[in-house]
Amino acid sequence: MALPAQIPTLQACNSKNLTRVDNVFVSEGAIQDVVYCNAHPEDRPMKTDHFPIRTIVDCSIPKAEEWPKRNFRAVEWADFIATLREALVVDGVQGEVFSIEELRQTYNKVMAAINTAVNAHVPFVKPSPYQKMWWSKELGVMVVQKRRMQRRAYR
Repeated sequence: MALPAQIPTLQACNSKNLTRVDNVFVSEGAIQDVVYCNAHPEDRPMKTDHFPIRTIVDCSIPKAEEWPKRNFRAVEWADFIATLREALVVDGVQGEVFSIEELRQTYNKVMAAINTAVNAHVPFVKPSPYQKMWWSKELGVMVVQKRRMQRRAYR
């Protein structure tokens, strides 16, 4: 129970005896989140016999851990592809695969080459809470071109 023992929750109308008839039950999993639970007879409204019970529950949510994200829109793709090709040549990736073990080795080499190229050319980004996720630099250039064309058409 969240309400500690021996705390009165009711004052009988006729005899004015203090008794405990109200209990505050909380599940075992949520009892550690109860910060405060107590009866407040001084806040009792007129013409009532039960005391108000104040309960404070900690409902704070732990902040989710943010993982670093890559900004693939800011990549110079020509440099990325050149680095990827170079890494594939250095690792000696074969054209044909004849066994499952060769497939696994080739897969690991290709993934290592991709990771090398990504680490070399894809910057990390800290997204703004106001940023539209679908916006890119190319769209910004196109908006500028559209505005120029609108001004020319207006003249």
